[in-house]
Amino acid sequence: MKKIFRTTIVWLLLIFLFRSYLRVFNKPLGREIGSRFGVSQQVCVTGTTTTDVTQQVCVTGTTTTDVTQQLDSIQTQLDLITQKLQSEPEAPVQTSSFQTTVPNKVALYYFNQTEDQKLAPEQQVNINSILPVYRVFPASKNLLIDTINELIKWNLTAMEKSQWFTTEFPNAAFTLLSSDLAADGTLSLQFTEVPWFTDWGSARMLILWNVIEKTALQFPGVKEVLFTPNTLFQP
Repeated sequence: MKKIFRTTIVWLLLIFLFRSYLRVFNKPLGREIGSRFGVSQQVCVTGTTTTDVTQQVCVTGTTTTDVTQQLDSIQTQLDLITQKLQSEPEAPVQTSSFQTTVPNKVALYYFNQTEDQKLAPEQQVNINSILPVYRVFPASKNLLIDTINELIKWNLTAMEKSQWFTTEFPNAAFTLLSSDLAADGTLSLQFTEVPWFTDWGSARMLILWNVIEKTALQFPGVKEVLFTPNTLFQP
């Protein structure tokens, strides 16, 4: 009898302490137990509206199982979106300028008479005689434009002139107006047309065309060079 009595007292004490805990923290017994086992809970609130009509609103809580299913569904949707983005081809990168923040060494191509005279007379005025000289440019907002502008100024050093580098440049009326690099690597360069300078003499036009083209082709991404207007450098 004493053992049964003691057991009963212990259980009553545990029940009292547990209910006191729930009261202190405002946790209904059904909600506390249900939440631990993932059981759906329904909470009802009774109130009086402005029309003195008593209404009861009940809200059903989401079980732990439902939350897990929703998270799995969201993850599946995210995976589908990721797969779709990875399967779509990337848009081509349009390069509008060649901006640099450090010094860069570039080549300026000019016609070299000494190299050309090494060829047979019928092979002279050859584009293979167009050779580079080098310049170092500081930081630039558009290195390609700066290089082309430097090329048509023909600022050769005394040593380069002694090595017989030459060209028809400069001409004050001949200037670069714009440049545009398409996604396929086609570079369009627009210059001013100058009568008797950009349209006279087939061999001369061949050299003028190629000194600019070779200088431009050294830049990454440039695969082809077009001149505008299309009558430029036509004999």
